[in-house]
Amino acid sequence: MKKPCRFLAVTALGTLLPAPDFGMAQNLVATTAPAQNWVSLATSADGTRLAAVASYGWLYVSTNSGAIWSAAKTVANGPEPQRPWTGLASSADGSRLVAVANFSPIYTSTDGGQSWNSSGPTGVWASVASSADGMKLAAVDHEAGVISLSSNGGIGWAAANAPARRWRSVAVSIDGTRLAAGTDFGTNYDQPPSIYTSTNSGETWTLTSAPGLPWQTIACSADGTRLAAGVYGGSIYLSSDSGFTWNAADVPNLRWGGIASSADGNRLAAAAWEGAVYVSSDYGRTWTKANGPAASWQTVASSADGLRLIAGVWNLSSGGIYTADLPPVLNIASSSEGALISWPAPAAGYTLEQNSDIAEPNWHAVPVMPTLVGGQNQICIQSVNGMSSYRLRRTGPTQKHAIAQR
Repeated sequence: MKKPCRFLAVTALGTLLPAPDFGMAQNLVATTAPAQNWVSLATSADGTRLAAVASYGWLYVSTNSGAIWSAAKTVANGPEPQRPWTGLASSADGSRLVAVANFSPIYTSTDGGQSWNSSGPTGVWASVASSADGMKLAAVDHEAGVISLSSNGGIGWAAANAPARRWRSVAVSIDGTRLAAGTDFGTNYDQPPSIYTSTNSGETWTLTSAPGLPWQTIACSADGTRLAAGVYGGSIYLSSDSGFTWNAADVPNLRWGGIASSADGNRLAAAAWEGAVYVSSDYGRTWTKANGPAASWQTVASSADGLRLIAGVWNLSSGGIYTADLPPVLNIASSSEGALISWPAPAAGYTLEQNSDIAEPNWHAVPVMPTLVGGQNQICIQSVNGMSSYRLRRTGPTQKHAIAQR
């Protein structure tokens, strides 16, 4: 008869706590990024490759989760100009980037930001989004009222068959088939603010039931069915049915500048101008403030599993880019062959370790490679005598663990 399994998580060796809470444990730590008016961030699925743009500033990239940043060069010759950047998006692997700046064509990179090309129309761009492979792109023009689409990674662009609106934000599903776009007040087209969706890669668009509010930012789950949209001077609204119905989240009425979603839509993060980043780990039902400085937070992004958060501050003198990490949740269950241990596959840089006595410091790596099953790394441990403890360990300046005992 197999022993029952129980799950425990720790933030420091020897301290047992319940499973980590996304909000309470979210500590925003400053990176080495310079002070700029940061307006948009993008990250690879694993959160290691980052890109950031600033309004009338420069485009920066990082290949080590923000430990080191380098300024990208988008011109062939001469010094890199300060551009009125407004939006940025990344493919899942971080190799393909797309960025938009006002009064410029659209910039794309296929080598992680080392080199750039420009193509497509010139516009007053407000936002840009990308599919996971970086091939299906969408950029929205805030002045001309056009949504521009590319199906070949930015080589060619065409105007979508979307209504003329004062578009402010756009989000794209992992395969690029589902899109959501929001508009704000001040339209020249005599239309109230609204959110539109598309289920066929932007060929046709449908007006949703979202209230007529100035939509500043929008994000979606990987399949595009779960949406989260922030109002500039209002609440955050959530939809779990591709925009058919919407509900206001339990958050203050603030000027939401950016919002991010994990692939499953469970973990959300939103940045507010009024000085805080809010996070949720239950599909937006409850929210808490992340631990960070009171600042004009403008933009936020997260890894696919929602365990790595990147947020940017709009301030030329003190504005920076901050990151926060949570240990992945480690689960253990009984199977016919032994203990089945699993954790989210996007969590990078972790090693599964084993210990026969949790009170002793003799942890050692489990000599079995995980198998990817349903988005989870899984390792099956054959039955052992007595109690065994397992943990995930990440090396680096901040080590975090998730422990399971059997």
